[in-house]
Amino acid sequence: MSFDWRKLPQDQLEAQYNPRSAVPDFQQHFDAYVAKSSATRAAIGGDYDLRYGSGPLQTYDLHKPKDTKAGAPLVVVIHGGYWRGLDKNTMTFALPPYLDRGAVVVNLNYDLCPQVTLDAIVREMQEALAHVATKAADWGADPAKLHVIGHSAGAHLAAMMVAAPWPKDLGPQPAVASLGLISGVYSLEPVLQISVNESIRLDNAMATRNSVTDFPPKIKGPVLVAYGADEPEAWRNQSIDFHQACRDAGIRSNLLVMANGNHFTIKFAAADPEHPLGAALLKQIFS
Repeated sequence: MSFDWRKLPQDQLEAQYNPRSAVPDFQQHFDAYVAKSSATRAAIGGDYDLRYGSGPLQTYDLHKPKDTKAGAPLVVVIHGGYWRGLDKNTMTFALPPYLDRGAVVVNLNYDLCPQVTLDAIVREMQEALAHVATKAADWGADPAKLHVIGHSAGAHLAAMMVAAPWPKDLGPQPAVASLGLISGVYSLEPVLQISVNESIRLDNAMATRNSVTDFPPKIKGPVLVAYGADEPEAWRNQSIDFHQACRDAGIRSNLLVMANGNHFTIKFAAADPEHPLGAALLKQIFS
């Protein structure tokens, strides 16, 4: 990092590591996610609130392209919300570019802090990965073409899906072909110091277990790490440091900076196939 976050006063810690503090008009972006997603659901159809586990929010939406061809890519999308808020209905608007190109898309929900711990959420993501890999062929998708995309806390969970120790009771770990990680949080020690931890309830040991920068995912395919140029320096460094850790581990990681983008506007760019970020995500899956 280019500065020591441990020396920051509390208000600056919040501004650096709590996106809602850094972007005061965040609610208008949330409202736009919901409105755009509602319209998208009406347009694309799908099978909603299917289950991949026993937790109250262990559900997903399944969307198939109009002309499903055997061996289609399978794209799994994970929402953000600092592991404590939002849901899959804020991500639906970002799905059409993948459907339009013939992918099967799974839009995941998961239980939230403080009802569960972050450790439990990571386990839920592993259960989801095992579930969708098993179901892929039934949906007309190829489990060898399984790609995961996440925003914010969802980017962290996407990385942890691949990096965390795999539970033996879930059987063999499915391979992930690529990761698309958008404005993520990967080193969790600073989260212990800010107000969101009242809900997340991290302790030192849990933060260490879930700081994926320290144990990058073992993945043969590419990783795209993206962040907004207008995000706070410490938040930008989360992506930069994770990207470098991946490169140091021999992973084909690419770093993309969205000009004039913040933590919330970057999601619109990811949903736009004409934007450099949206185009890069599509290229990673379909090239």
